[in-house]
Amino acid sequence: MNSNNQLPQILEGVQIESRLLPAVPEIYLYLMQDQVPDHHLPQHDYHRLMEAPPYWAFCWGGGQALARWILDNPEVVRGRDVVDFGAGSGVAGIAAALAGAKSVVCVDIDRDALRACQRNACLNRVTVATSGALSLSNGELLLAADVCYEDEGYTGVVNYMVAGGDVVIAESRLRNLTDRFPQLKRVSELRVRTFPDLEEAENYDLVRIFCSYQFPKKP
Repeated sequence: MNSNNQLPQILEGVQIESRLLPAVPEIYLYLMQDQVPDHHLPQHDYHRLMEAPPYWAFCWGGGQALARWILDNPEVVRGRDVVDFGAGSGVAGIAAALAGAKSVVCVDIDRDALRACQRNACLNRVTVATSGALSLSNGELLLAADVCYEDEGYTGVVNYMVAGGDVVIAESRLRNLTDRFPQLKRVSELRVRTFPDLEEAENYDLVRIFCSYQFPKKP
C-alpha cells in the first residue's frame, strides 16, 4: 500500500506509510517507518517534536492490545455507541467499528491525530467521527488505552465510571486499578510492543484490560 501524503511529515527523510499491525493483522495504520534518522536533529525539528510529539505515528502497546481484545470479543462493542478517548492513531476505535459498534467517536487533543484517525478509518473501510474534546452521553461505551497515567485522562475516565458509565481500560503503566476501583474487573492480559518499536522497557509490554461492567457472553 502506498504512503499517505495527506498526513504531516514528521522529520525530513522519515515517511509515514500504511503498515500491518503485528498483533492485529486485521488492521492497517499509517505509521512511521522503522528507520528513524540517527543523526543529530536540527534545532527546529527538535523543538517541533518536543512541542507536539507525534503520538499518532506509533501504535502504542495499550492501543494495540485493546484492539486485539475487542476483535476477539466483539460482543463488548456490538451495537453500541463507542468513544475512543486519547485515540492517537484510532486503532481501538477502528477495531470497535470492525467489530460491529453502532457508532465510533475518536477523541484526541492533537489535530494531527484526528486527521490520522480519519485516514486510518478510511484505510480500513470503516467510518468514525472525531472530536477534540471528551463529551459523553448516557449509554456510551468509553475505551481508554494508556491514558489513565496522565491526570486529564485519569479524571475523564474515572468520572465517567463513577457516574455509572461503562468503560474498558487498557493499561501498561498502572497496575493497581482494581485496588482503587472495585467496580473494575481485570478481564485479560496481553503482551504487545509499541509499533514501530521504541525500545521501551519490557515491563511496558504487559497490558492489562479492565472492564467496569458485565458484557454479554459470546453466542
